[in-house]
Amino acid sequence: MSLEELKSKTKIKLTVMSISMLLPIIIVLVMGLGQWKIGESKAVFFEAPWVPYTICSLFLGYLVYKNIRYIRILKSDEYANKILVSKNDERNKFIKLNAKSLSSKIFIYAVSVVAIFCAFIDYQYFYTCILIFVVYIVIYYLVLLYYSKKF
Repeated sequence: MSLEELKSKTKIKLTVMSISMLLPIIIVLVMGLGQWKIGESKAVFFEAPWVPYTICSLFLGYLVYKNIRYIRILKSDEYANKILVSKNDERNKFIKLNAKSLSSKIFIYAVSVVAIFCAFIDYQYFYTCILIFVVYIVIYYLVLLYYSKKF
């Protein structure tokens, strides 16, 4: 990847991230205005109203961080070269690949254990965990199929 390619991709990412900064604000407004009920039980944010606002604030903070980083890439050639070197570094790619692989395995085991515990609590939670597990496995095999055909 060249410096020009990095900057053109960064412009697109900056546009997308800037537009997506509206999402947490819209979510907070909808949660504040709506009366959310699921069956007979209340939704989580009636029990702990600070949780969704905290999650949206953290998400918004992450988007602001990414936007600042993208603006720095577009403004400073020195910073863009630093990012370009770190993106093309083989050692960093190897570390990220192994970290993603291990975290995927841990995620599969964690969802399996949570599903077993949820089977004793409530069948809806159990089915939700199993659905998450199945969707993850389907996505994994679709990506595996894609890369096996590509390479």
